Amino acid sequence: MVRIGIVGTGETIGIAKLHIEAYKLIEEVKITALYDILPGRTEAYIEKFDLRDAKPCKSYEELLSLSDAVSICTPNFTHVDLTVQALKAGKHVLCEKPFGIHEEDTKEAVKYAKITGLVNMIGLCYRGIPGMIYMKKAIDEGKLGDIYYVRQTLGGGRIGSRHVNLEWRMQKDLSGPGALADFGSHMLDIGDWLIGERAGKITEVSCMENTFIQERQVIGKEEKGKVTNGDVAVFSARTDGGALLSFTASRLAGSHSVEVAGSGGCISFDGQNPFQVMLQLKNENDIYGAKNVIDVPEELYMVDKWAPKKPFLINFYLEAREFIGAIENNTSVSADFERGAYIQKLIDALQSSADRNEVVKINF
Repeated sequence: MVRIGIVGTGETIGIAKLHIEAYKLIEEVKITALYDILPGRTEAYIEKFDLRDAKPCKSYEELLSLSDAVSICTPNFTHVDLTVQALKAGKHVLCEKPFGIHEEDTKEAVKYAKITGLVNMIGLCYRGIPGMIYMKKAIDEGKLGDIYYVRQTLGGGRIGSRHVNLEWRMQKDLSGPGALADFGSHMLDIGDWLIGERAGKITEVSCMENTFIQERQVIGKEEKGKVTNGDVAVFSARTDGGALLSFTASRLAGSHSVEVAGSGGCISFDGQNPFQVMLQLKNENDIYGAKNVIDVPEELYMVDKWAPKKPFLINFYLEAREFIGAIENNTSVSADFERGAYIQKLIDALQSSADRNEVVKINF
């Protein structure tokens, strides 16, 4: 039995709830502790999710004493410090993305993960969406041939309202670059993961961003405060194999879409149908054939009898399942801390590009 502690419950998005729902489906997991800096939140979560074995903890140290592993679901600026503390206490860590505010911040966590040999994972769970799994398989099998480009959009509309208060995620020192980090971390991971083996590493990036709602109501005060990070980012990349990647990240509106094209055809994904993709291959005369809607075969994502065929929860389940499996079997995970640091490196380069209005080369 693996004892899990949930760190941070949240007031708006509350990503912890998806971690909890995923863990509850895994037979060999027990959620034993919850901690949040604001009193009362953990008790409410315990009641809401019927976590009868979980204790509402008064400190992070108390939670660590009751856990074998932790899910860190707190604001971005706290990720690294909480992670290092957990590793030093001998706990396995699944940390939400983005890993930190800057790549430099992540180095201590990467160091302690190597020293301790504990399971370390970053929550880049969009790669576990069934449509993404199918796209990766098709690309790796060479169905698209040489890769030409990847095009992605990702966003959400909650913050599109000017009536949403000034949250930590709208402050650069607490959250990082805004939409570029929050949505871009997933998109960069997916784009690089999908085509990296066939098209090579990302070697240069470019970015433009803007803040459209520049002031918001300060929580608990009769005044407005400045939004210090970006609402929308439009960015691009090139691999050493010549493939191009383009992205739009928006916290004002949007949905999820991915398109990958190559010499052999094109495959696309619409986030409204996470269990389907559209595949259009070329014939022997290099002419596109019919567009085919493909239902992702269940064997690609129904890894066990508990896997939920439910949009969004399925990718969190696959993430949690991989994390727990690595703990039980003393193996590594696909999106570890080094992966998180790499994605942070790309985000830093993109922010630099936006600030300097120039293409930025990526050095490895």
